[in-house]
Amino acid sequence: MTRDSLSHRLLDSVSRDFFRPLSRASAALYIDCADRIADTAGDSGRIPQADAIAVIRETLAAHPGILLDEDEGALLRDARQRAGQIFNRLCDARWIEDQQLGLHERWALVSPGLRPLLRLLRELAEDEIAELTTFADTVRGVCETLENSEVLDPRFREPDELRATVTDLNARLENAVIQLHGVEKLISMFDQRQRASESPAETLRLLYAEFGSGQHMVCYDALRRNGLLPRLQMARTKVADCRDQPLVKERLAEGLANHYGWPNDEAYARGERSLRDLERRLAAIRLVADAIDARMASFNQLSQQRYRYQTELRGRRPEIIKAYCDALNAMHAGSRVGAMRDTAPDFQPLVPEMRCFYGVESLARTRRVKSPADLTFSQSADREHDEDDTLAALRERQRLALTPQRAARLVARLMDQVAGSACTSSFAASSVDEMLDLLATAAYDHATTADGRTVRWKVDGTRRQAGMEPESIPHDEQAGWRMERFAITRHA
Repeated sequence: MTRDSLSHRLLDSVSRDFFRPLSRASAALYIDCADRIADTAGDSGRIPQADAIAVIRETLAAHPGILLDEDEGALLRDARQRAGQIFNRLCDARWIEDQQLGLHERWALVSPGLRPLLRLLRELAEDEIAELTTFADTVRGVCETLENSEVLDPRFREPDELRATVTDLNARLENAVIQLHGVEKLISMFDQRQRASESPAETLRLLYAEFGSGQHMVCYDALRRNGLLPRLQMARTKVADCRDQPLVKERLAEGLANHYGWPNDEAYARGERSLRDLERRLAAIRLVADAIDARMASFNQLSQQRYRYQTELRGRRPEIIKAYCDALNAMHAGSRVGAMRDTAPDFQPLVPEMRCFYGVESLARTRRVKSPADLTFSQSADREHDEDDTLAALRERQRLALTPQRAARLVARLMDQVAGSACTSSFAASSVDEMLDLLATAAYDHATTADGRTVRWKVDGTRRQAGMEPESIPHDEQAGWRMERFAITRHA
């Protein structure tokens, strides 16, 4: 084991018993006790030892089903003594520290290593989409920082200021990636729930009511539709250019050497690695977003297969009907259907009138009917192709969506300068994509282009003045469609 390995650095910081409470059968008790003690202690990080014992007693009462070991007070009847044993085990693990200042003054201190552990446990237990999707705000803030032309310029930044900026950007991006992986965890939780669904109704409810409500389209909404992906690509290009500039690396190495006291060679290597990590994290955002898209496609495919299995292969209704028909055949074997006219029914149908056909009348008649619509899910055995088709359908739907970016591209193409104006009578859309670009200009009034600039425009139509006389409103032909004439004016 080398001195630079993670295990060596970890065991130098915490005791070997630090993780023992998590491996016990009563791990839930220790986690809740530590969480409540840390919350009660607050920022001061300490509470009276009597209050800590009281918190442990309340937590023990809230977990009546947990079986304790002998060293945890399993043989003790008094609740305070059992709480004292749990307190001792928390001290042995160095989650809390027992501090005695006098005969009547005893405190319980929250260990410095406990707070990072609790933060990790809370992140693992996080299931609120509103908390996890704040990564978009973090990424937007990183883009705004890197869009400043002087942010990484060694001519305008002092070495320590450059070091602080790169360190802060790396920390914010690392947190954004963790939050984005949290969204991936939510989809995985839906996948587990879908595998355990007990009925077709529950399967469809999970697919359409809960999963399909739109909150899991966070990657599209936050990254693609809001224009963060082009800005991330521009930021990555800027960091890559800075990584190739010796002056930037020298100034960053100088700041690291002054701040941490490292030798010049080590500071230079660490500075180069921090810039490389910054570029890699900027690229990782899109990779994780693509992984989430693949998980969404996989969940849709799983839901389809689960529904088919429950309705066609494992449904209870076909089994009930088959068993009922078998019982009727066994009961009336050798009888004629006509002789059953006066037989009492097994149950009363919930219809006002019913007639059973038998004999020649029961034969099927040849009729001309329309072909039934295929409402079944895909039954292809090639799972990879099905996932690719589902993902391709999601991307095609995104391509046809009216986004502000496609409107900005049309406005920039029609009007090169600010205060320019164009009317639907002066140009014609030649394809469906250009028609969607034109419709998008009426749906939005600003957007961010691929180069990071903000384009603003205003749409005004003749219906404002001739709304009471619709027959007088002029129309223009656009991609085979007739639409009311309107003008587009660019402001920025």
